[in-house]
Amino acid sequence: MKHEMLSQGISQGAYAPEIKEEGTMFPHAIMKKTGAALAVSMLVLTACSSSPVQEVPQDIRSALESYGKESSDIEVAFNIEMKKCMDSKGKRFIPRDNSITFSGSDVINNGARIPSMEQAKYGYKSTYNDSLIESSESDINQEDYNPADDISYALSYGPKVAINSKSCAGDAYKKIYGSIENRLKYSSLINEMLHISQEYHITEDIMHLYQNNKEYPQCMATAGYPDISVFSQGPAVAEQKFGRYRAPGTPANAEERAMAQADYTCQESSGIVRKAEDIFYSKAGQWLKDHEALIMEIRDIEKVAKERAVQIINNQS
Repeated sequence: MKHEMLSQGISQGAYAPEIKEEGTMFPHAIMKKTGAALAVSMLVLTACSSSPVQEVPQDIRSALESYGKESSDIEVAFNIEMKKCMDSKGKRFIPRDNSITFSGSDVINNGARIPSMEQAKYGYKSTYNDSLIESSESDINQEDYNPADDISYALSYGPKVAINSKSCAGDAYKKIYGSIENRLKYSSLINEMLHISQEYHITEDIMHLYQNNKEYPQCMATAGYPDISVFSQGPAVAEQKFGRYRAPGTPANAEERAMAQADYTCQESSGIVRKAEDIFYSKAGQWLKDHEALIMEIRDIEKVAKERAVQIINNQS
């Protein structure tokens, strides 16, 4: 099975924080650096657990559920500010999907989960035309860059992430999140989740779940997609069927939408995402409780960012 990777973005004047060359990198979140750009990627990992679901306080669950719901307002506001800044420098800017999502399955399935029927109309991220993104990012990374302008934040397990404060992305993040430090805390939670997923061997249990679940592939076969035999194959199959043909954020074609909608229906009816989340909570529950203050802080950062994003959208001239 082809293992696709989803990038959260690039550093030094673009989207996602840079992982500094400090600390120990966990193997299942691949860090790729190309010149000035570094992508933080989530590898497709698939994985049943007999452990009981550990009781996690409702406020933590609610905060993580909120974190897992894509905020279109934040995304739109970020693109508005990025385009404004890049236009002022005579550079190209092509929006890309920079959403941060979390659930027990999001940590390891690299975008195979479809969170809603509404989201299904955008299909799979694997069919985005990377060349469009790369041409824009080439311009973005031609910005003057000085390492002294980096703002850093240390993750709990060692590595540091950074965003350049003088970049267009840094400016956009300050306007939306109030500070670069807030953005780094917010975007780094997914890296923390990836790390504990590896540390507590959660990926192996969920791999067993995905590979042995019968309801999901039977549902997909009935819907006309027998080539998706294991949950998490959707993105790779979509790319094989449809290619990389569209710009980020644009709706998929009718065939891809139909496949994504069937996938969403089968994910719901089989309960496979909820089962993966139960596995995650059963093993990561203690870490989540120990870091409740951080999770609540990230929840509050997100709330304010959404409010600022709406103001940016409403103030467009």
